Amino acid sequence: MNSLEANKIVGAGLGVVFLMFGGSLVAEGIFHSEAPETPGYEVAVAEPEEGGDGGGAAEETVAPIAARLQTASAEAGATDFKKCSACHSAAESGENKIGPGLWEVVNRPIASHAGFDYSQAMTDFSEGGSVVWDYEHLDHFLENPKGYISGTKMGFAGIKDSADRADTIAYLRSLAANPAPLPEAPAAEETAATEGESVEAPGTETNPSNPEDQTNAQAPGTTDTETAAAMPGQETAPVMSEETRPNPPAAQIQEENAPAAPTGGDTSASGEQGAAAAGAANSEPAGETETAAATPAAITGDPAAGEKVFNRCKACHAVGEGAANKIGPELNGIVGEPIAQVEGYNFSQGLKDYAAEHPTWTVEELTAWLENPKAVVPSTKMSFPGLKSEEDIQNVIAYLAQFGEDGSKSGN
Repeated sequence: MNSLEANKIVGAGLGVVFLMFGGSLVAEGIFHSEAPETPGYEVAVAEPEEGGDGGGAAEETVAPIAARLQTASAEAGATDFKKCSACHSAAESGENKIGPGLWEVVNRPIASHAGFDYSQAMTDFSEGGSVVWDYEHLDHFLENPKGYISGTKMGFAGIKDSADRADTIAYLRSLAANPAPLPEAPAAEETAATEGESVEAPGTETNPSNPEDQTNAQAPGTTDTETAAAMPGQETAPVMSEETRPNPPAAQIQEENAPAAPTGGDTSASGEQGAAAAGAANSEPAGETETAAATPAAITGDPAAGEKVFNRCKACHAVGEGAANKIGPELNGIVGEPIAQVEGYNFSQGLKDYAAEHPTWTVEELTAWLENPKAVVPSTKMSFPGLKSEEDIQNVIAYLAQFGEDGSKSGN
């Protein structure tokens, strides 16, 4: 090949490159279009919630579900429920679809609907059917299903608007031959205090109004209000109610007028039996006083384990610095505290009557209460069925005993 031929080949190659480059410039000039100032449509994506207590931006404050249900609209909830109907059925037949049927879901034991294969997470949360879908559980689950029950099969992102959640729950309540009673409206002071707190409850999964797993999700249950019914698919988690407040483990003296029951209206050291000695001290004849030192040894539970059990109570109760009344009263300094006496909280008449003869939340009183509240005070507003494990009861008491009246925490 001579040099002339080589020059021709190189020239041809350069020509092709020039044509391609020039062609791209011409095409860009002809077909170029400016980006629009605003997109034609926008897909809204929920911002991930920041975890941890007290970290990140301030969370939205929301009134308790008991207060919101007083003005909620079942008709508006029926409209919202259309988004859930792809996965859940509201028919009286109770048929299952991708998620379980929701007829009579309020106050139904969680993960209990016949014929539906629930996720393991939902089954574990139900504690063998002892936890029900009450209003509190439903509200938290519908707000953020996966945040409330990690591992649920329900892929729904949740209903972020608190008013919409209340409407949806009001509609779910109507899905029954005999709808569950509405919870009592909290006292004005309670509502104000609660609205000042951050909302901790998570929301729902598959459908804003269908609290149960899409594949295995279930509606969250309510907590401890007497009227708060648990959703038919979940039971109220062992939530400590207003009336289950324990007393701080302090040395106390109790005057007993009956041989077996500690009584007396004085909550001071000279009027009541020490919380730690409540279960062990022998009652003396009427008129005599008995001194019992409430030593740390009297509280036998594990506070760390009790904190985990207490997570199921947080929907209705708060403890620690800044704790305020919610559906149930705040529980700071509960061990050794007078029964039915928390500032700003409206206790049931039944508990007030009970307090006349049992004035103090001793360890013994707390144990009986946490085991079965309604067996102690049949007319209590607390709908929680009780903790079945004696170990869980003692662990919760040990956890609560760490907190003083001001919410400060100290070891047992």
